[in-house]
Amino acid sequence: MRILKRLFARTLNFVTGRRGDARLREEMEQHLAIQTEENIRAGLAPEEARRQARLKLGAVEGIRESYHVEEGLPLVENLLRDIRHSVRVLAKSTGFTTAVVTTLALGIGSSSAIFCLMDALWLHPMRVPHPRRIVRVFAST
Repeated sequence: MRILKRLFARTLNFVTGRRGDARLREEMEQHLAIQTEENIRAGLAPEEARRQARLKLGAVEGIRESYHVEEGLPLVENLLRDIRHSVRVLAKSTGFTTAVVTTLALGIGSSSAIFCLMDALWLHPMRVPHPRRIVRVFAST
């Protein structure tokens, strides 16, 4: 049940485009402020206290990336980003795009035509009333 809730929440976040970026940034700033206060109370200068707090908090970008992975559907997001990039690149070179689309259309069309022919001739038996009574007539010399 927990997995379904997480999947539903991730899908909802993906569809609505809702991100908790502001909330995450605010929470990280709070942690940074608390650690800075503790460092100042420990006797460090304010600049050094903030620097030590940042070091203790860790890589902020890494935390944000892992948060976004948990919040959304990264596989779908990456796929859509790749598709958008591909469409932009193909739109810039129309001649190449036309050649590729034509080649694909001819290849897919000929493959399906050959498959339909082989399916009709070899894969399905002939529809005759009494197939056991069919004989082969040939001449030998």
